[in-house]
Amino acid sequence: MNRSLRGRPNIRVALAVGAGLALGLGLAACGGGGNGNGPGPKSLDLVIGNALPLSGTSKALGESGQKASRLALGQIKQAIAEVGSDHAVRILNQDQGADSNSAVDAARTLVNDQGASCLTGPWSADAVAQTAKDIAIPSKTLEISPVPVSNDTADLSDHDLIDSTALPESLQGSALSKAIGGALGGQQGHTVNVVASNNAYGDTISQDFIEAWQGQKGTVGGHVVLTPLLSTQASQITAGNPNAVLIIDDLNGFSQLVPALSSSGSWDAHAAWGSDQLVNPDLPALVGTDAINGMRALAPGAPEDQAASSAFLQAFESAPPRTVKLAPSAAQEFDATVLCYLAAVAAGSTDGQKMADELVDITAPGGDEFSWQQLPEAIRALEDGKDIDYRGASGPIDMDVHGNPTAGVFDVYQYSPDLRVVGEVSVSKPNPAIP
Repeated sequence: MNRSLRGRPNIRVALAVGAGLALGLGLAACGGGGNGNGPGPKSLDLVIGNALPLSGTSKALGESGQKASRLALGQIKQAIAEVGSDHAVRILNQDQGADSNSAVDAARTLVNDQGASCLTGPWSADAVAQTAKDIAIPSKTLEISPVPVSNDTADLSDHDLIDSTALPESLQGSALSKAIGGALGGQQGHTVNVVASNNAYGDTISQDFIEAWQGQKGTVGGHVVLTPLLSTQASQITAGNPNAVLIIDDLNGFSQLVPALSSSGSWDAHAAWGSDQLVNPDLPALVGTDAINGMRALAPGAPEDQAASSAFLQAFESAPPRTVKLAPSAAQEFDATVLCYLAAVAAGSTDGQKMADELVDITAPGGDEFSWQQLPEAIRALEDGKDIDYRGASGPIDMDVHGNPTAGVFDVYQYSPDLRVVGEVSVSKPNPAIP
């Protein structure tokens, strides 16, 4: 049964990447060690800059993220008042525009002109990487992405400045394999045709999916790398009557592909699955409701069995403006905003590098757990130099040495015809620093 984002059914598919023992031992080793010699109460004047898609085809995502960040700021201010801290926190928003260049310009305005020492966003992997190289790393500004980042971003020599609250792209292939396999009753005996954009995003997720799918004895009927000749490729995409078709592309590329698919005569949206960039409330209006009615796609989500996540969903629904509905990555944007602040508290400073030095330890297991609903207690603990493990709206987070979450969920969305959550896929992986 399909439901709205709140009150969704508990459809879970377990996914474990790597050994559970390595996860437990490895992440515990990564946790910060509180020594009781914390910064103590410090005066802080923190500016958080949000680079959001506030125009164009992803406007609904950006508006949802902006609302989530505003909600986080409200919780931060309440906690500051309760503790009596001399902390001032502001958020400033900039439209990231249509591409990586405009996203860099937005970040430059936030950092150089408006004094932000912590950035959230931008909301695309390419823009995150470019902003990191051009703005965050040179200026020593902490950058926390609310969307999946690429392996290239994770491998940057960034001195811990570039982090994310969203599960990385490298986990999507395995998650998609489990989700599609769960819907079909298993991978074995079922065929999936894979369609991917001709770039690093398409290559990474498609290869990871194929490895995971074939590893469970599933069959890949065809692997189509998209070219400008979309009309000739439409028949290849559905060739062989596969049980499912997986499309790994962005919104613009997919919108150009849909007319060719719809006119092919063999397109069945109920058999179609998409990657995270195809989860967008505005997609039906962009390509036509009938063309994607029944299609499913995955994006980083919030686990419904976690009290902090459920509380966030309820708080978001009741917060103004009520006309802005919850969309993918809102929970991750909420957590990015909170973590900017907690990193400053832990550092006793709004210096971006000092904040970055504290961030991973704040989310890694091994310390006392504090949810976003327990921010006053978290503030006191950090000021005392204690080790904490932040539990966010998006789940436990548990950042690895690259600043990427090692645990969380991908929500399974379906266009039916509006975008709805119909399930979730749990994921976890060991910390790459552990042999």
